[in-house]
Amino acid sequence: MKLERVGVGIATYNRRDLLQENIARVRQHTRYTNLDLIVADDGSTDGTLEMLRQQDVPVVTGVNMGVAWNKNRALYLLAQVRRCEVVILLEDDTMPDRAGWEQDWIDAGRRWGHVNLAGHWLAKSFRHGAGTSEDPIMSGNVTAQCAAYSREALDWAGYFDSRFHGYGHEHVEHSHRLGRCGYGGTHRTVDGKHEVLYMLIKGAVEVRPAKSTMNPEQVARNLAVAHEIMTEQSYRAPWRDLAELRQFRAEITSAADARPQGFGMRGPDDALATAPHRPMSRLRRLLSRRT
Repeated sequence: MKLERVGVGIATYNRRDLLQENIARVRQHTRYTNLDLIVADDGSTDGTLEMLRQQDVPVVTGVNMGVAWNKNRALYLLAQVRRCEVVILLEDDTMPDRAGWEQDWIDAGRRWGHVNLAGHWLAKSFRHGAGTSEDPIMSGNVTAQCAAYSREALDWAGYFDSRFHGYGHEHVEHSHRLGRCGYGGTHRTVDGKHEVLYMLIKGAVEVRPAKSTMNPEQVARNLAVAHEIMTEQSYRAPWRDLAELRQFRAEITSAADARPQGFGMRGPDDALATAPHRPMSRLRRLLSRRT
């Protein structure tokens, strides 16, 4: 039986050393064999790109656009171009901590369409559940360090909204929207009050202390955006207008063109990198229909 393709994306910005350790941990602990890896770099200026080239790590990058846009780079490339059935999205400070770490995320993505990390700091919001792929924790709050998405869920609910700039709240709106579409959460009315619960799993990852890029003004602005659009149910492409589409397409096309050998986790000399690479004709057809 042929294994479905799975993708792992790591979102980063100016954390070269932390990212380098994360990549090493992903390579060391991942056991799933039909897997693509991509780093989404949000315009780092600290030598990140040079390090990735030296280690032959696939990367998609562009000017600094903020968390929502940058995560969309990885999600779209893996789900739509590489046709991964499940995408696991890590932030650069969140690393696998044991062999086979990816399996629970893959299983949960397949089963529920979307799950997030059950961070211990959210414990007061936990309602019930064991935190496994079979029995996720149902929580009134959600965090963004690690998440899994099925391609089906992204096809129906869409991507992070590009109206979020910088840092903050983009993941809440996205998970909220996915849950309304039936992926990774529940929406219900209890005693006349609307309640949202998110699916979380423990997932065998470690969140490392790291310097935050949080900007209070960005957080406040993004909170206002979240309040404005939280009840909108429309599918969201990674772009909002033609200019954004052209920018996003250029970034994705450049990343795919740079990897004729594929997106294997260990580079061109590893067996994972030898799968035929045929994304670009499909990518151009896909994006030309949206121009």
